[in-house]
Amino acid sequence: ATVANMRFVKPLDMALIRKLMAEHAVLVTLEENMVAGGAGSAVNEGLLAEGYTGRVVNFGLPDVFIEQATQQEQLQEAGLGVETLLAGIQQVLTESSAG
Repeated sequence: ATVANMRFVKPLDMALIRKLMAEHAVLVTLEENMVAGGAGSAVNEGLLAEGYTGRVVNFGLPDVFIEQATQQEQLQEAGLGVETLLAGIQQVLTESSAG
């Protein structure tokens, strides 16, 4: 596994994305922002432009209202709690290695 810290979305670091494309069959993006129109979407566009044929999974906030709560509670409600993320990533890796 490789962790790449996207400190900024624009301009997209295509050199880093190309490197990750060459080294991994599965790419996962994670953000505390909306997936639609967020960093994950920008990465998806970059991967598509480069012809990436591997699997891409984006984790981020759903397009729903999240009730007022602590940050931890809000992340949990959004499906971004640690256990939920680990289970989701494990499922993606299992599916990708099986097929």
